Amino acid sequence: MDLDIIDRCLAALLQLDGRLSHTDLARRLGIPEATIRRRIKRLLDEGVMQIVALPEPSKIGYGVHAIVGLRLQPGKIASALTRLKTLRQVRYIGVTAGTYDIVIETFFRSNDELREFLIDTLGQIDGLLGTETSYVLDIVKRAYRIDLLPNRWRNGVGEDDQEILARCRIALDEFDERGVGDEAEPE
Repeated sequence: MDLDIIDRCLAALLQLDGRLSHTDLARRLGIPEATIRRRIKRLLDEGVMQIVALPEPSKIGYGVHAIVGLRLQPGKIASALTRLKTLRQVRYIGVTAGTYDIVIETFFRSNDELREFLIDTLGQIDGLLGTETSYVLDIVKRAYRIDLLPNRWRNGVGEDDQEILARCRIALDEFDERGVGDEAEPE
């Protein structure tokens, strides 16, 4: 899907504060609220973006964080993915090229839960050749923000889009001044 300036501005603002109302977005961008509502619905319906609450795992009892690389027999990746998608401990799954076939991010309440997961749960995956676990000691940066308005958008857009882009950049700068967005974990 090709996103225009309005779509990109909406997604950029919502990734900084997913609670912004349609009214607030319309005011910030100078666009009718009905247009905002229709576009957000389309972006959500087409899977371009999601608006979700992301709890901080360590603050809700999940103090054990591990990244696990899995090596699988040829032809077994699809069935492994089917199984991994069902596991509540797995927050992220990536199919990769290189040392591992699949990389997963996991959270647990204790080292005992991690050990049980590695031995019992992953051990049951058909075709698993091996795993390598990295225990995450500290998070230095966790960013969910993707640059939706790269510098190339400054030139080559129409006059109406230039005005929307300028309004969008002002709104984004207001968030940056407040320190909202990409945040480092407290020490």
